[in-house]
Amino acid sequence: MDLLIERKDEISALRGLISDGRAGNGRIAVVSGATGSGKTALLREAAECAVEQGSVAVNVTCSPLERDVPLAVVRQLFDALPLGPQPARQVTDMLTEGVQAGLGEIATTITPAHARVAEGLWGLLVAFSERIPVVVLIDDVRNSDALSLVYLLYFIRRVRSACIAMVLSDTDDPQPRFPLFRAEIMRLPELSHIRTAALSPTGVTELLASRLGPDKAVLLGAEFHDVSGGSPLLLKTLLRDLADSASTPPEQRAPVAGEHFAQAVVSCLRRSGPTTLVAAQWVALLGDSTCKELLAECLGTSPESAHRLLRMLDTIGVTRAGRFRHPAARVAIMDGIAEQNRAEMKFRVARMLYDTGAPATQVAGHLLGQVGQQAGLCTEQAAWAVSVLREAADRALTDNRVEQAIAWLRQAHRLCTDKAERGAVLFHLARIQWRHSPTAALRCLDQVTKPFVHERFGTPYTLLLIRYLLRSGRHQEAQKILHRLHRDADSLPDEVCAELRLLEMWLAVSFPAVAEHFPYDHSLVVRRSGPVTGRDELQWQAARLLVGVLGGGVDSGFISEAEQALRLYQVAEATLEPLVMGLSALIFADRLAGAGAWCASLMDDVETLDAPAWRAALSALRAEIAVRQGDLKGAVRLAGQALDDIDAEGWGVEIGVPLSTMVLAHVAMGRTEEANALLQLPAAGPMHESRYGLQYRYARAHHHLAADRPHAALRDFLDCGTLMRRWNLDAPGLALWRVGAAEALLLLGEQARAKSLMDEQWALLAGNRTTRSAGMALRVCAAVTRPDRRPALLRQSAEILQGCGDRYELAKTMADLAHAHEALGESARARHASRKALRLAQACGAAGIVARCLPTPGAEPVAETGRRPEASAAPQSEGINELSRAESKVAALASMGYSNREISDRLHVTISTVEQHLTRVYRKLRVNSREDLPTASLQPVVSY
Repeated sequence: MDLLIERKDEISALRGLISDGRAGNGRIAVVSGATGSGKTALLREAAECAVEQGSVAVNVTCSPLERDVPLAVVRQLFDALPLGPQPARQVTDMLTEGVQAGLGEIATTITPAHARVAEGLWGLLVAFSERIPVVVLIDDVRNSDALSLVYLLYFIRRVRSACIAMVLSDTDDPQPRFPLFRAEIMRLPELSHIRTAALSPTGVTELLASRLGPDKAVLLGAEFHDVSGGSPLLLKTLLRDLADSASTPPEQRAPVAGEHFAQAVVSCLRRSGPTTLVAAQWVALLGDSTCKELLAECLGTSPESAHRLLRMLDTIGVTRAGRFRHPAARVAIMDGIAEQNRAEMKFRVARMLYDTGAPATQVAGHLLGQVGQQAGLCTEQAAWAVSVLREAADRALTDNRVEQAIAWLRQAHRLCTDKAERGAVLFHLARIQWRHSPTAALRCLDQVTKPFVHERFGTPYTLLLIRYLLRSGRHQEAQKILHRLHRDADSLPDEVCAELRLLEMWLAVSFPAVAEHFPYDHSLVVRRSGPVTGRDELQWQAARLLVGVLGGGVDSGFISEAEQALRLYQVAEATLEPLVMGLSALIFADRLAGAGAWCASLMDDVETLDAPAWRAALSALRAEIAVRQGDLKGAVRLAGQALDDIDAEGWGVEIGVPLSTMVLAHVAMGRTEEANALLQLPAAGPMHESRYGLQYRYARAHHHLAADRPHAALRDFLDCGTLMRRWNLDAPGLALWRVGAAEALLLLGEQARAKSLMDEQWALLAGNRTTRSAGMALRVCAAVTRPDRRPALLRQSAEILQGCGDRYELAKTMADLAHAHEALGESARARHASRKALRLAQACGAAGIVARCLPTPGAEPVAETGRRPEASAAPQSEGINELSRAESKVAALASMGYSNREISDRLHVTISTVEQHLTRVYRKLRVNSREDLPTASLQPVVSY
């Protein structure tokens, strides 16, 4: 009875109709409504009412399977009546006569033969009703056979004077099978039209309360109504799915749309007529694009008819305003479409949307799943689909929908029949996949690598493939393609030749061992004043800057100019590589502050993108900057992020960048075991043919030094030097191999060789003696000079490193300065320098320097000052901004142990002026002595 909720008025009307029939005032009622709205339940209730009132209930169910069986419904009616043997034989004879009379023109009129049979049957029915009133209940009359409808109309016109009530249920259909029957019956004055509307939210809650209890009904009522549209049938199936869902938690607040619900949706649509089901299928394919105009075009009907069908779908409870109430309903309908038909329908929808001006991203969604010729697409259709999919992929990338772009390009590749375009699509796909998974990109390109290596494959993507092959360590394959390009150079288009020159520049600084096999002149690149082509300006600027920095052919003015030009660009597919090159150039030029700020800005942009490979590349550069600024923990964290974002295979030979950074950071922090573990990771042989291999070898050499293996360290440092000189990359900012080799030689007692190397290094730094590299070199220069000259060189080194912001190297220099003063018997200055070194080392986590600076094993850091260095960090930071330029100069020199007289001599001021400046500095920084001055925070004083 719960399916009769909100049906009191309808039941009352049916009771009245049955009572009138018993009194000889025959009546007829039509119960109409959407499929699943409870019409059958009302007919069952009417049958029970008839029996209660002493009438005979005759139940007839029309089936679409018997539509072509003449008089099937009429036969059911009379078979259900307890007529007795003689009348039953008469019925049989008359039905046989009716069938033999044929159909004729019964759609518009009744023939005399059929009228004679109908009159005889009606007479038997009336005679029976005079003994016992009759209630005829015909369910789903729209599925009746045509001849039965003619007979029923004959009976209905005569029912008013009989003890007969007739109740017919019918489904609302804008296109009924027999319009004449409906028109005739609707004009009868004795007709009662009863409509079964959808349940209201209150009615749904009441129904749920009878099944689930009042408390849960209140919680679930709105959701169940939203999914079912108030359809009693759909509600019933939702309840069955909920009961079948054993894993449903007690606090479940949403209906479970499962198998029963899906079957009910399809059943409702099928019972509503083939046109309704087909309309639902098109709506499922159109999705959010559904409108009456497009649906009409799909169905080949008028917009008005399409609008009526959309309203019917809403009435059934499957859709709301042309949109499916629940995804399960759409899936069930889609599953019912044959695969071949679905492909054709999706393509048709895509073409219609395209012709109406829909964006490519909307059109492309309907092209997924197509399988080219197998889907019945001709070559022209497939070519159109490929162009739309490629356009959609480009737009998806603009919106940062990477996975969607990849899916569309994969579909474009499946549909494409042209060999050259298939290659172009694959390269486009690889470029997108590279930002997400370089490993996937390389595997994608494996499909075209062989043709590029062994055939003359004329596409503009050859040079891109070479870059990918080199990064993945497949150098021989890349060289084969390069050799072929050089052989065919005279026949190559100007654009390809221009790109080849850019590639050669990149090779010279990234894969110099490969570049050795091809002619190239660095000096021509540095002297050129413009890009190869307009669109290559960014690549040209970045390559020229990196080649110039590593080859030593540019000055600081050019570096600043190029940096400003490169900062105009944001990270994108085409800009990532040149931007990474530009950042690398600034790092190798010891422009760490500018590189750090720029890299952080680019990183902020990338954080909003679905591009882990891009993020990894920038994280590796930020880690490299961090380790060069003494932020050792930050370097480990950033390099670790870079290695987590993409796996080792995805990094290829470029893994040398984050790996070397992490090794250097661990070595500086005294974590030699962690550094050794990283060096045990398999390093591909091709990596050592690249710049990244140099960085890896340089880091490994420093690990050997820290592990007290000077011979192994010396070998690695000298190997670095051999390769860097051979490859014309002997830039101090890339790897200070002479400094490292000199340190190894000093441990081996070879003072003369160490001094020779440092003299050579200092000469090469001419013109760049205020850089971080110069500061590091000066520290080792002090180690190979006379003891009495060491403090001056070390203080000079400290000034430079302080300006560069490298706290770790500054801590090493201050520790050496303390040792130098101690060797000269200058204990006070030694203690001052040691305290500075200790604070710096503690700040950056350099455990080795901390241990070296502690007076005794286990002594409390900075014990002589009575406080920890962090205590006054905030006031000092605020006070530094208040210092004048002159005060900053004096404070910087004083923090490194210079006496007042030495400061006076260096700054060309009186000692009294120095003392006055220091007094104001102490007050502003809230410190008591020069031992408390924050060495790392003060800016450089003098340029050298």
